[in-house]
Amino acid sequence: LVGRGVLPEGALAPRVAPAAACAAPEPGIVERGALVGFAFGQMQAQTLAALAALGPLRVTPWRMLLVEGLAAMPALPGLVTRGDDPVRRVEACSGAPACLQAVAPVRALAARLAPQVPQGRVLHVSACAKGCAHPAAADVTLVATGAGFDLIRNGTTLDLPARRGLAQDDIDLKGLF
Repeated sequence: LVGRGVLPEGALAPRVAPAAACAAPEPGIVERGALVGFAFGQMQAQTLAALAALGPLRVTPWRMLLVEGLAAMPALPGLVTRGDDPVRRVEACSGAPACLQAVAPVRALAARLAPQVPQGRVLHVSACAKGCAHPAAADVTLVATGAGFDLIRNGTTLDLPARRGLAQDDIDLKGLF
């Protein structure tokens, strides 16, 4: 018997409500050190080694690392050190050649388009129709195909494109958000 919305009674009755969820932290200096993110959630081994040389590292549940004891943000390539960094508004898979299903490399395109994505909006750039990096709907989704990129508005990689076969160099997001 499964009951939804039923609360236990007697000694099992809840006495304290769960705490409200806290907002996820942003990259920056925090009490214990520096929280750093990574463009598209991925870093190079050299970056990890350089961060480890700066202090003890802690993995966080927010796709960031805490470098303990730092009072200033490290200046390393590929790091996201500000909460307002436009790359945080873009989801992109690893693309070619890192993924066998990838039809095209997508990271450079995603980085180029990031400044065009307004705050509070999401761009998803996918190297194939699987949409691994962001399976949910995005404001704008670009999907690599054999004929170029398909552009989908307010949908996932599986939705009907508004435009098909766009050349990577011709993609511009002005007027889409």
